[in-house]
Amino acid sequence: MRYDRTKHTKFLIQAAVFLCVCVSIGETQAQLSPAKTQRVDAMLAESTAAFKSGDLNRAKSILGEVLSIAPRNSAANTLAGIVADSENDLAGAEKHFALAAKIDPNAPVTRNNYGAVLLRLGRPKAAAREFTASLALEPRQTSALVNLAQILLADGNLIRARELFEKANILSPDAEIMRSLVAISLALGEKGRAATEYASYESALKSVQQDTRAGHRGSSRDLALAEALLASGLQAEAVRELESILSAERNVSALILLSKVYLRQKKIIAAGRVLESAVADGVDDARVYLALAEVYEAGGYPENAIPAMRRAIAKEPKNDLYRSRYGLLLINTKAPAAALIRIEEALKEFPDSASLWFALGIAQFDSSKIVEAQRAFEKALSIDPQLVPALAYLGAVFVEQARYNEAAKIYERAIAANEKVGVLHYLLGETLMKLTDADDQRVEAVIKRAIALDPDLTSAHVTLGRLYVRQARWQEAAVRFESAAKLEPDRSETFYQLGRVYARLKRTAESKAALETFKKLNDEQKEQKDLDRRGLIRRLANVRF
Repeated sequence: MRYDRTKHTKFLIQAAVFLCVCVSIGETQAQLSPAKTQRVDAMLAESTAAFKSGDLNRAKSILGEVLSIAPRNSAANTLAGIVADSENDLAGAEKHFALAAKIDPNAPVTRNNYGAVLLRLGRPKAAAREFTASLALEPRQTSALVNLAQILLADGNLIRARELFEKANILSPDAEIMRSLVAISLALGEKGRAATEYASYESALKSVQQDTRAGHRGSSRDLALAEALLASGLQAEAVRELESILSAERNVSALILLSKVYLRQKKIIAAGRVLESAVADGVDDARVYLALAEVYEAGGYPENAIPAMRRAIAKEPKNDLYRSRYGLLLINTKAPAAALIRIEEALKEFPDSASLWFALGIAQFDSSKIVEAQRAFEKALSIDPQLVPALAYLGAVFVEQARYNEAAKIYERAIAANEKVGVLHYLLGETLMKLTDADDQRVEAVIKRAIALDPDLTSAHVTLGRLYVRQARWQEAAVRFESAAKLEPDRSETFYQLGRVYARLKRTAESKAALETFKKLNDEQKEQKDLDRRGLIRRLANVRF
């Protein structure tokens, strides 16, 4: 929740009324005669009334007269700051609020006013000092708590910011404060707490009846919250947040993200419906056509995916990323020759596009042009050294050439660029196992890291099981192969390995059953291992790092 001028101005009006009800403050009272003091108080009340009614000119005129009589009147300077703030005259507001704070440093409202305008002027450190001083004088101020919390949040002090937001929410429960608490918990990796806080945030929004709810829900900050929820694995909450945004406005970024969440959940029809409905309603955006192409491809409809991708390119012909995605789409539809033609055409127009060189490398790799693919991937990396998918593919090239040490170094580079991708750790571990002097302890640690990052990565379980077989750790190997069999019950290699391990453990009946399953699956999966590795690398090609 950021500084809200409308809310703050309302608070300032209330403060000004309070000040005007009181006698003139400080040095002015001592210097003015009783008659002048009475006149100043009457004019302040009249000026406040004019401001509240929207008559700014009259309010300013009266204030000018007041300040000519009593230039150091705290109430007059406060009201002058409010008027200046309402006209977006931040310099004028800062001048009057600063003087009011100097005249009456022990008034919490005055210090809070000054802090608020400093915050709007982009001076957060100075603002923080004023909010801190204001709260020391009166801790129960929602606006000061929230504004100070926002400053601390921007400065990375999440724990202290959370404490202040929680105090503010107790004083005045507010959906935006709750939203900030959710964001903090997500940033701290506290998934369970974030889910609980998100439920409270939703309830608070549902209880709000004003039209401002729609404006709040449709803001770009809510899209950021949806992205954070998704990144933390709270998919259901992310979907609800995105659906709420879309119920309030047509937000293309929210549309696309919602379709991607549905794709992750294997809800292909739902993903397609979201995007197709938007197009039918008149949304003519290249990003939507790209997302549609990806949905159609995932659903096995290349005849729809290709026209959608062409439409995206037609909308943004100078977007080299779209050209590379089109090339990848052609490759994925088993048309590498056509992909080569289109990518090479695009490279004439975009010779320094890392994504196009990367796509060219994939087309060559799939056409078994390994040397040419290596050159293309190296060219892509010379343009963008942090292009993780290109690093993964270059590692695969080296594996194809039995250059395992070089492949391992490339995978290590990829992990250094993005440590959170389980597949990269798996590829490194699988490659390390091929070395004649393999360090089994390191291999085990690397594969375990892959599983920790991606528990559903079947290949990692199988590879770790094979390592345990090599070390005669039969019971641990059985656990890994059993996990792999649950994840992918149609994978032949798993049952072959499981049959061998059960035999070693004297579990004869289970060994026989596993080997029979292997025989049934084996004929159609003789090249499963190579296809599996290539498939995992291909999966990385579609990831946006």
